[in-house]
Amino acid sequence: MRPHLRALGLLWVLAACADAAGSGDRITFISERDGAKQVYLVTPGGKERRLTTGPADDFPAAALPDGSALLIVSVEPTPGGATAEQLVLHPLDGGTPRRIGPRSARVRNPSWSLDGRWLVFEADTLSFRDLYRMDADGGSLRRLTDNPEGNFEPAVSPDGRWIAFVSSRDRDAEVYIMRADGTEVRRLTAFHRDDWDPRWSPDGGSISFLSNREGIDRIFMVRPDGTNLRRLTTEPRDTSVREESPAWSPNGERVAYVRRARGGRARIRIINLKAGTFVEVPSPAGNDDEPAWSPDGQRLAFTSSRDGDPEIYLTRADGSAPTRVTRSPSADWKPLWVPSAGER
Repeated sequence: MRPHLRALGLLWVLAACADAAGSGDRITFISERDGAKQVYLVTPGGKERRLTTGPADDFPAAALPDGSALLIVSVEPTPGGATAEQLVLHPLDGGTPRRIGPRSARVRNPSWSLDGRWLVFEADTLSFRDLYRMDADGGSLRRLTDNPEGNFEPAVSPDGRWIAFVSSRDRDAEVYIMRADGTEVRRLTAFHRDDWDPRWSPDGGSISFLSNREGIDRIFMVRPDGTNLRRLTTEPRDTSVREESPAWSPNGERVAYVRRARGGRARIRIINLKAGTFVEVPSPAGNDDEPAWSPDGQRLAFTSSRDGDPEIYLTRADGSAPTRVTRSPSADWKPLWVPSAGER
């Protein structure tokens, strides 16, 4: 193909990505191009804006559901050589960022309620690791769990009534749910190996999670009442390939995830739950990782090292036409979509 035609073709693909992903939707990601890890925003067409500055390492954690702000985990050095973490609510209209919640050695995995009025997160403020709830402005902070073995990875249900989480209170990591106020705790999984990373389906009817109960990490699904526990895939057991990073499409019809060969490459697979079929995002080299669906479900952002260092790419919902979005001399990774402001 002639060079000018190839360039026109690339521009057409980028424009198609932008149109399909929604006119105001953006992708936030971590970049190491500035020394410390900083948070950037990029449009599907490749227009970038840096959000954070300073010596702290900053990590995008969760976008406010209406797209008006981004919750960031800020990791700052302390005089003793350790680090301290805190949540920072970063308005995307140019407003002043606000620190909310406790400052502690570890503050991670925030999850918003769908209405954006409150969130839950994991912290070691008063214990090894427990779950806390607070309002969006940082008020009404309260502890939801109290177990010396630890509670992790909270995920608020789509209707805001339940929180799925991981707890080691029974001596190994299992998946639990509880009411949004911390009451009525129910254990969903029971196995002598670890289960972790619970994620709700968009309709709230299923929870995906990771488990090594088969000797290597696999994606499983279970109903919120603990019934119908099953593997996501029906492939023959293969202990040389592990599954990770499941991501539900907004309509709940697809799940994208990573298949990582032991000591080998990582590829992204998209499975159609109704049809039971799958496609893989084509990748000539390197590793593909961290799939994240656009708010309208038409695009999938992911990290890939196919062209050298990790960069952010987009592909269609069927895994076709992967397109590079970021181009920096250092690693860009951990993509997270931010919906158009004012949309839900």
